[in-house]
Order: sequence, then structure tokens, then C-alpha cells
Amino acid sequence: MSDDHDVNKEMKMLDTLQDHLRYVLDSIKELRNLIENWLKGNIESIQEYIESLQNIEDHANKIKWKLLDEISEAETMLHQQDYMRLILTIDEIVDYAEGTGHRVAMLETWEPDPTSVSFIRDIMDALFKMISTLREAIFVFTQNIEKSQKIARDIYDIERDIDKLHRDMLKHVFSLDLDYKTLYIAANFTDHLEQMADIVENVTDAIRIIAVARTGGW
Repeated sequence: MSDDHDVNKEMKMLDTLQDHLRYVLDSIKELRNLIENWLKGNIESIQEYIESLQNIEDHANKIKWKLLDEISEAETMLHQQDYMRLILTIDEIVDYAEGTGHRVAMLETWEPDPTSVSFIRDIMDALFKMISTLREAIFVFTQNIEKSQKIARDIYDIERDIDKLHRDMLKHVFSLDLDYKTLYIAANFTDHLEQMADIVENVTDAIRIIAVARTGGW
């Protein structure tokens, strides 16, 4: 009875986690919209998108605390600490999305050249794909751990692609004739995008830890 009860609590928690991931995905969508408007010169819309990102973060935080409460109350649930680590790491993505939006606001006077625009769009597309893949991996986690693991491995490949885009964009940005302030913020903005990918990779590592504990292998 206790085992069935724990399984039911785990299933309920993973269902709630899908709601949390929906807000994470929404934050990336909204950040991509913010960046796209900035690249098109619609500077006046940036603050509106930042406020939307803050609203998404507020909703995500409520679900985060609900999840942590559910897990802390399930004292006999296996991998309790691992699930807490997973949730807290996922939540960092929303925080970074808002932080990236503020960095774009500080770059509103910079008009990126076509090469920079291409890099930024490619990174954002890869980030969106990465988060979507992560959500899929967690969705099938309880149904088919092996399939979840296979999907999660795709995240590592996307992260490597973003690493390369990040390095190439930084090289390009440092080759531009920019004032020091703009150069610093542009580099910091680029780093922030790459750091979001690193967080998603950390989430994948957390999934891997739980999968290994449940099945004895990866």
C-alpha cells in the first residue's frame, strides 16, 4: 500500500512538473519574441515583454513551491532529494530568461549587424528546441525510462551546438568596432544565452541521476 501511495504521489508530482515546464517554455517563447522585436527595431515593446517574463516567473515560482511542498510531505518517496534538485534547477531557466530580457533592454541602442542577428536567432531556436526536448523527456519518464533517456541524450547534442554558436558569436562580437560599454553588455548577453543551455544540460544530468537510481543504468 505504501509503495502504491508513493507511486501515486510521484505521478502527481510529475504531472505538476509538466505545468511548471509549460511556464519555462513560455518564458523562452516570450524571450524569443522580445529579442525578435529588438532585432526589428521595436524598442518600445521591450519593457512590455520584460513585464510578461516577470509575470511568467511569478506563476512558475508558485508551482515550484507547490512541487517542493508535495515532495517534502512525501517522506517515503524514493529519490526525494534528486527530485528537489531537478525542480530547483529547472526553475533557474525562467530566472535566466528574465535576466536576459533585462540585458537586451540595456542593448536597445545597439543595432546588431546581420551576422550577429543570425547567431542570436540560431541560439534562440536551439534553446527553444532544447526546452521542448526536455519537456518531452520528462513527459515520457514514468511511461518509458529508456525512451526518456534517449530523448535526453539529444539535449547534450543541442547543447554542444549552442556552445559552438556561443564561441563563434563572441569571436564575431569582439571583432566589431563597438564602444566598451556596448561590447561588455553584448558579450554578457551572449554568455547569458549560453548559460541557459548549461542549466538545461544540468537538468538533463538530474534526470539521468534519477534514471540510473531507478534502473541501475543509463
